[in-house]
Formats: sequence, C-alpha cells, structure tokens
Amino acid sequence: MDTEAPVDRLPARAAWEETGTAIVPGVLESDRFKGLVEEAHGRVDLVAPHVHEHTAAHRDGSFASPVHCGFIPPGPVLETLAYDKALLMALREATGIPRLIPRGGAVVLYKEGDFQGLHVDSVKSTVTVAVALSEDLPPMGWAPDLMGAFPDRLGEVVTEHGMFPEGEGFTTLAHPYGDGSVRAFAGYHVPHWRRPMTSTGLLVTMSFMDL
Repeated sequence: MDTEAPVDRLPARAAWEETGTAIVPGVLESDRFKGLVEEAHGRVDLVAPHVHEHTAAHRDGSFASPVHCGFIPPGPVLETLAYDKALLMALREATGIPRLIPRGGAVVLYKEGDFQGLHVDSVKSTVTVAVALSEDLPPMGWAPDLMGAFPDRLGEVVTEHGMFPEGEGFTTLAHPYGDGSVRAFAGYHVPHWRRPMTSTGLLVTMSFMDL
C-alpha cells in the first residue's frame, strides 16, 4: 500500500505543520452562513453551560485551564455543514492530511465576561474549524511556539504567564465572518484561549480527526 502523500499535498502539509492554521476560502455559501446564524440564535435556549475552575490534563489528551461559556447543540444546518463532503475535501487539500474524517460540531455561546483559558482540544480534533457568527467576535489567543508541548509545559506556562498569556511567542488568530471562508487550526496541537468577552458572541466549531 502506498503510504506517501501525493506530491501536490506536500506543500500544504508542510505549511500546516509549520503554522498549524489555514484559511479555507469559498466553502461557506452566503445562504448557508445566514442559515447558521439564524439556527444558532433560534437554539440559544438549548445552551448547556461549560464551566470549570481547574487546570489539568485530561484522559482524552487535552489540556485545560478555567473556562466559562456555553455550548449550543447543532441543528440541521450545522449538522449538514459538519459532514459536508465538499468541506471535507477542501480541508484535506488545505492541510495536506488525506485521511481526515468529521467528528461533528456545535456553537459556542460567549456572554459578557465569558472566557476560555489556555487549552488544547481533544485528540479527536486534529483539525478544528471555526466560523464567527458574530461580526465583532474578537480573535482568540494563539501560541504556535508551543505546538506539541506536553501538558506539564502548558501547566508551567499558565503558572508563569496566566491563562491569557501575552508577549513574545503569544499572538492571536481572527475568525472569518460572512466571507465564504473558514478558519482551520490544529486544535489538539497548538494551545489557544479567549480573553473575557465584553459582549455576547457566537462561534461555530467543528472537529476533524486524522485516521
């Protein structure tokens, strides 16, 4: 069996492994985006709180510091997008990861004061996809210099810099809004966070796993 990636995937894979993120354009039609926004607002009453106060590594391979937000379960519009074949093919092409499979999605609801401290996603999130459903959603914190860091190191970072680190080696990633593109990032491999919100915001998140 051929285990090598096709030649045309190599540049994309090299860029992905270096940066841990990519903007994938032209995969979210205007009508579908509007449908996501309407669906999310119509399901706000189904939100489940996602709150914890500890800093710890979890058995699923993730690392978390304190978080306060909510998750809205996916409706039909988001379910269809999360398992959309065209989106999957575009993500495979953009990341150079040919065996990605979809794991589903949800909408994160941030109210004023909500936040997510420095964390990495579950091992099932080789690629996390995010789309802002609120026009003024602030960028998330991003630490590419800590790509692949062990949980002990991430714990040290939280101790030294807090759960919203700033300064050298720490930057931000913005989320597309209504332009047809999505943000893909290495949710399991690169630590990220969201500072306390000053207003309400909605963010679609979907996960894709490398087999």
